[in-house]
Amino acid sequence: MSSIREFGNRVAGITYVERPGSYAFLFNSDKNLAVISTGFGLFLPGGGNEPGEDALTALKREIFEEIAYTVTSAHVLGQAAQFHWSSFYQQHFRKVGTFFLAEATAPATPRLQKDHTLQWLTQPEAARLLTQEFQRWATSEFL
Repeated sequence: MSSIREFGNRVAGITYVERPGSYAFLFNSDKNLAVISTGFGLFLPGGGNEPGEDALTALKREIFEEIAYTVTSAHVLGQAAQFHWSSFYQQHFRKVGTFFLAEATAPATPRLQKDHTLQWLTQPEAARLLTQEFQRWATSEFL
C-alpha cells in the first residue's frame, strides 16, 4: 500500500503503468504561480521523468523544454499520486508526482513548447483550476 496521498479511482482489473513525474511551484515577482495551458488542460510546469532520470534532473529538463526557464534552485515539498487514463498515450497510469518549490530564470527570448501557454495565477486560483486533482491538492497542501 502506498504511503503517499492518491487521487482518482483505481479500477479493479486495470494494470496501471507507474509514471514518476516532477512538477514545479514557480512564482513571479507578483507572487503568482506559473501554470501551463495545453489542449489537455491546465497543469503545473513539469512532467514525466525519463528512464534513469532522478526527480530534480527531470524537473530541470521539463521546465526548460516547456517554457525555456532555467531552474536555479529547487527543494522537494512532497509527493502525491493520480490514477489517470491518458488519451494521448492510450494507457492507464499511476502518476507519482514529486512537487518542488523552485526558482528559475526566464529566457532572454521567450520560447514555449508547441501548444503550451504560460499563465500566472494566484495560488487559490491554481488550486481551483488545475486539471488534475493531485496537482490541485498539492497546490493547496504544500503552499
